[in-house]
Amino acid sequence: MATYVSTRTMTQRVCITLGYIFVTVGLVGIVVPGFMGMHLSMSHNFIHLISGVLALWSGYADESRKAYNYCIGFGALYGVLGIAGFMFGEPGFPGVGHMEADENLLRIIPNVLEFGGSDHIVHIVFSGVFLITAFAFRQRRAEAGVRKDSYRSVTNFTVRDSIKDKEMEERARTPLDEGIRHIPNQDRHSDYEKRV
Repeated sequence: MATYVSTRTMTQRVCITLGYIFVTVGLVGIVVPGFMGMHLSMSHNFIHLISGVLALWSGYADESRKAYNYCIGFGALYGVLGIAGFMFGEPGFPGVGHMEADENLLRIIPNVLEFGGSDHIVHIVFSGVFLITAFAFRQRRAEAGVRKDSYRSVTNFTVRDSIKDKEMEERARTPLDEGIRHIPNQDRHSDYEKRV
């Protein structure tokens, strides 16, 4: 029986998982605006659906860099929203749905887009997951000796590529005249092309 090994990075897997969560909350919020104590107006649900679709697109993309960028961007955005909600939120009744008063109601657009205490907590948790995942991914790449600006997708990486990379590293350590001394003059160029 063949065993399937996932080639997706941690950032891609987090984007996929949270993407499905965002889409689910966006759809449930249309039917139940007070789901889990959140203030899920139509505009808030639409934002969750868009966030979820973008997360899924980033997670399933061939380049892991897209998932990394998503984690950084949305992690920062949700972190700012969560912190701002606790800092600038005021006691009041939400204008959306029939919900109870909230101590930290942040009115981005009154009666259209409002966040309460539960929303702030969820935003901070999502922010933490996104940012920690992105930081861990970056650290792992740095420790592996991969330049931070060259996040190549692992989906196209094969065992052959790994062997080829090791051979190239060994050739780089070998002085040039030693590496080609054993090759006859007429075949140097063609043999080099075959090896590369």
